[in-house]
Amino acid sequence: MGGPIWSAPIHDMEWVNSILEDVKSMKDRYPAFGRIFAVLTTISEELPDIPLFLSLHNLCATLKCTSPSAVIFRSAVINAGYRISGSHINPLGLKTDAPMDVIWDIMRCWVKNHPVKAQPPDQAGSVILAKEPILQANFARAVASLSKAQAKKVARYLPNPERHWGPKVRAGRRITSKHVSLLGPEAVNVVNGHEEGAEPPSKRNKIQEGDPSPST
Repeated sequence: MGGPIWSAPIHDMEWVNSILEDVKSMKDRYPAFGRIFAVLTTISEELPDIPLFLSLHNLCATLKCTSPSAVIFRSAVINAGYRISGSHINPLGLKTDAPMDVIWDIMRCWVKNHPVKAQPPDQAGSVILAKEPILQANFARAVASLSKAQAKKVARYLPNPERHWGPKVRAGRRITSKHVSLLGPEAVNVVNGHEEGAEPPSKRNKIQEGDPSPST
């Protein structure tokens, strides 16, 4: 990991909670209330003194194991005596004050209950799993494994408002099949049709309407 990083709190929680209450009291004035409320709610439940977050999927990818649910993993961290929360940056991100040796011990215990296929000994996952866990993880569900927003089923990460939403290809760049995932196949086909000299339907209709009728 490169640096430097900002290790101090990145949010003023008093301000965040104040704005959250103001937004809720005037939600009719905010067309994007749902998205604003979701972001502020997620930030308000985030550990303010933890600068970085973990990806549970990345941990499991390293060990080549099935992933525990976020609730199970959160419970193991809480039962070990540490704090854990989500991250407003990534729906799969987890912030915790548990050191990495505790995190890997939890994952070692998980793999003992959910064995993985043998991997080459020089792989990172093999090296990690070769060590016996010092901490015996407790995966019993903890009361605090769900945040207040999760318990109330409050939306925290809203989907994009439409398909292929977001930044588009910069102006002047040639559109190719590589942009299907960004623009959608229909848009790519339309652009390519224009480049090949095909006239759009609206233009063809105008030409046909302007043509003189054939003489009889």
